[in-house]
Amino acid sequence: MVEQREQISCLEGTIAQMQQNLVKNNAELKERQYLIETKVNTLESRVRELQLNRPTASVNAPKVKTPSFDGKIPFQVFKLQFEKTAERNNWSIDEKSAALFIALEGPAAKLLQTISVIERNDYYGLMQALERRYGSKYRRHIHQMMLAKRDQKSNESLQECASEFERLAHLAIGDPSGEHLERVKIQRFISGIKDVYTKRETYANPKLTLAETVAYAQTRETAALKSRPSYKVNKVEVETPDVMTEILRTLKSLKEMNRSGFKTQAGRGFKCGKPGHFARECKTSSSKQEVQRKRKVERLQSYDFTIEHRKGNTHGNADAMCPVDHVI
Repeated sequence: MVEQREQISCLEGTIAQMQQNLVKNNAELKERQYLIETKVNTLESRVRELQLNRPTASVNAPKVKTPSFDGKIPFQVFKLQFEKTAERNNWSIDEKSAALFIALEGPAAKLLQTISVIERNDYYGLMQALERRYGSKYRRHIHQMMLAKRDQKSNESLQECASEFERLAHLAIGDPSGEHLERVKIQRFISGIKDVYTKRETYANPKLTLAETVAYAQTRETAALKSRPSYKVNKVEVETPDVMTEILRTLKSLKEMNRSGFKTQAGRGFKCGKPGHFARECKTSSSKQEVQRKRKVERLQSYDFTIEHRKGNTHGNADAMCPVDHVI
């Protein structure tokens, strides 16, 4: 009995201790709940304040037209234009996704067939797919090759050439330190100058910025044009060599032959027997037998002979003069 009473008293002490802990924990939970509710109320009031102070778009305000993208213009330029348009029109995420979907044209629109439905309907997923295909870091090596091979064109001014070098340098290098980018632009601009005198003078007097380099190159180019000597031509004499004289004589003879017409090997036409034209140009219409008869008569005229008539029953000595086509 004594042992049981001790156990009961021990259990009662444990239960009392547990009750005290529960009361303490409940107080701490209530305190934390109060802090959480206070923070939630503060955030809700802040959100309401932001909603009230947010500039609302006017119903009558004109909407900015959505830019289109076909893959030919730089993707970063299109992305900046699209984000600015979405901000101006106060689009939500769903509206931006729909507008970006419609803005794709040409080769860029074919990208929609190669991505999943989830990426197609999600704004950030579709933008990342476009970034992978047309982003600057994937096309940087192409711009690096264009920058390395770019030179000043024939009818291009130094200012236009410098602007093109600056654009290609930004696309090829990305976003490095300012000194490195400026140094690359200056080096490529000087290397691409077409005029040798201007290039040599610009190399000999280096500048810190591209603008100063372009200004100095323009000054040297103007000075070279002003100091270039001018010659006045009073008389121009052209000597015709003997070879040219012979060629002209040959051409004149060919021209005369063309006027007189071409002759056949025998000196006469195939149908009418007259010289100066081909058979396809002959206006005389004759049959095949008539043409053969004329040829035989023309060939027999070169011989001296006498024709004697014989009757058919006495004509037994047929010779080479028999009218056989293959003989004559």
